[in-house]
Amino acid sequence: MQFSVPQFIDVEDKIVGPFTGKQTIYLIAGGGVILFAFTFFNFFFFLVIMALIAPLTLAFAFYRPKGISMSRYLGNRLDFFTSNHLYVWRREPMITLYKTVQKKHTSTETPMKTVSKSRIRDLANLLDTSAEINLTYEAKTRPDENIFRK
Repeated sequence: MQFSVPQFIDVEDKIVGPFTGKQTIYLIAGGGVILFAFTFFNFFFFLVIMALIAPLTLAFAFYRPKGISMSRYLGNRLDFFTSNHLYVWRREPMITLYKTVQKKHTSTETPMKTVSKSRIRDLANLLDTSAEINLTYEAKTRPDENIFRK
């Protein structure tokens, strides 16, 4: 059973024309404040309020610094400037070095197995040529040995 996977989940829905819900609310609130100032104050005071509110409203509605909304950006800035900034450097504890102790060889332990020189040559030939191991063939010298001597 196949399910459709939603795409573009980070894009907000358009509510009123090309505007999202937040943009619509910001524009209505800014327009309401400007309309209130136009209705109840004299013309000069209205121009001062409009000069302050209109850019702020447009910034909240459309400007996205660093890809986030203006309200979140200002909230992050406010949080940064009101929080404590105490950076304390603490020295890392000293690393203790451990001494390795080798066991003494006792007669009860089995000695290490030895590998013949021909087996080592065969393995070297295998690594140099990346061919199969031919156990019956014994290389007298490595292929890369004495390449400049004739």
